[in-house]
Amino acid sequence: MGSHCLAVATAIAGPESLPSGNLRTRSGVRLGVRACGILAIALCLACSEPGAVTDAMVPQTSAAPTTTPTPPAGVHHHGLVGDLDGLDASHRRAFLIGPHFDPMPPVQAGDWLEHHPEPGQTVAQFVASDHNAVTPDRRTIYLQPIGPLPHDRGPTIDELTEHAGRYFGLPTAILPAKRVADLDIARRRHDGVVQLHAGDVLDELETQVPADAYCVIALTLQDLYPGDDYNYVFGLARLEARVGVFSFARYHPDFFEPGATIARSEIMRRAFKVMTHEIGHMFGLEHCTFFRCNMNGSNNLSELDDEPAHLCPVCLRKLHLAVGFDPRARYDALVESYSRAGMFEETEWALQRSAWLDAAP
Repeated sequence: MGSHCLAVATAIAGPESLPSGNLRTRSGVRLGVRACGILAIALCLACSEPGAVTDAMVPQTSAAPTTTPTPPAGVHHHGLVGDLDGLDASHRRAFLIGPHFDPMPPVQAGDWLEHHPEPGQTVAQFVASDHNAVTPDRRTIYLQPIGPLPHDRGPTIDELTEHAGRYFGLPTAILPAKRVADLDIARRRHDGVVQLHAGDVLDELETQVPADAYCVIALTLQDLYPGDDYNYVFGLARLEARVGVFSFARYHPDFFEPGATIARSEIMRRAFKVMTHEIGHMFGLEHCTFFRCNMNGSNNLSELDDEPAHLCPVCLRKLHLAVGFDPRARYDALVESYSRAGMFEETEWALQRSAWLDAAP
């Protein structure tokens, strides 16, 4: 079973412990890992399970900036978004290369695309991929809290669940919370922090996937680790099994410096972006290289913070084909979600996007 990890982690073994080369899961996520010297720092770090795939950060090296070509604004770029015939005008307008989407910036040293020059996934390629299908009997996104998720540490389980429903246009539900002490899984103390074994959490989740679940995502403030060779991992997912676990422990600066503070909206922004990015992979969306997009790969927290929370027209069309929704109604729903979270830049963007769709001839 292949696993997908989300992490900023430090390998504590030599480079021989790190997988190398390009790997692919059934969902079509193509990723790679490169070990450089003794230390490899990773965002979406690979663990040692066979077939593991990762979003990985490697030590920075110098590279000449490059630019990913971006189609011109205001047009239907058939090669990326596919055939839009049959859609009404307002829906079709949602998938045009409109004015609200920024081109990919030049690739800099240390960026995700420097180390992983992915070609991107068109809508036609998405349709042809072997991804998990949403069916009438399997369409609910379940969130599984592990331990408390208090308001002062980031989004609550209710806020996360509501946002997932608005973002993906599917029913959402919360499973009964699990106490950390009740989990029959491996754990360890590392640098004074109790960590849970992420793979063991997934083993437990796999036995408890509801019949109507599209996926089950466990969320926790407990630190995670994928194996003895690694310091920590932000999260781990098994795409075929439709289960994942993610930790928000390290999103708050007081994890590293007790007493440090950060605006709650920043924690909300990171949590919302990471949760929706990873659930997006479960739908079969690969990393986007066409526009600034929530499905861009990230090599570090700085790169993650620079990326938007929205989907570009290409990725939005993929999700539309997978789920089916009214794009205008989706943006209106996200306005409320972003506003409640104090994410005012995202609120304004969604408002402008809705107004642009209303202007359809």
